[in-house]
Amino acid sequence: MSVNKALQEIEAIENLIGPYEYESHDAKQVLMGLRDLRKALETMDKEKIRQKINEIMSIEAAAAPYRGYGFVEEALEHAGRLLEELRKIVSE
Repeated sequence: MSVNKALQEIEAIENLIGPYEYESHDAKQVLMGLRDLRKALETMDKEKIRQKINEIMSIEAAAAPYRGYGFVEEALEHAGRLLEELRKIVSE
């Protein structure tokens, strides 16, 4: 199911950048957005999920200063897979 896969990708991203929440404003913003997305998935608020898709699409720009760090690259890979799952959910 796409929701379970999306939640797995969210958890993976949280695990990768969570340790940096208090060191980086960008990390904190991403984590707050993921928490909102998790809530939207729990209630299946498709409009909110669509909004979060747009935010996630801009995550690569926010990550630009941190490119080259392994955990950032891995988080971006998970974000890509998360976007795929979210698109499936809103099209259902």
